[in-house]
Amino acid sequence: MATPDELLEFLPGSDCGQCGLTCAEFAAALSRGDLAPEDCPVLHEPDFAGFIDALHELLGPPAAPAPAMHLDPDRCNGCGICVAMCEYHLGNCDEARLGRGPRPADRVVFKVVNGAVVVLRQDLCTRLIQAAEKCNKCADHCPTGAITLT
Repeated sequence: MATPDELLEFLPGSDCGQCGLTCAEFAAALSRGDLAPEDCPVLHEPDFAGFIDALHELLGPPAAPAPAMHLDPDRCNGCGICVAMCEYHLGNCDEARLGRGPRPADRVVFKVVNGAVVVLRQDLCTRLIQAAEKCNKCADHCPTGAITLT
């Protein structure tokens, strides 16, 4: 397991606050497992290509398997309907319940970044909850069929 200082080397270092934290605080949260590399919006920018993968390598394998979810970026039109329909967002994000997009500090499954939807925290998907009804809202409401779940 990597230390926060080792993780900090693969973060933007700008303390932009888009995630609601400084980069050092974000690195500490990564090392505790409270956040995932995908929770940093800046790491989704082209200048930071490969940084998310490097952080995952430093962090080691995930504790729980992720649900089988695929988002086809070629079919996604960035409408954000999946963000609005996500069962996790509706239950855990005040802004989503009000029909707005999530705030940078919100832990979310999906987010619209640069005009396209990205899966940030697949592990938060309600499909992982044991004995929960298998939610398909994001895929069922996607107008382009860009989301597939198994």
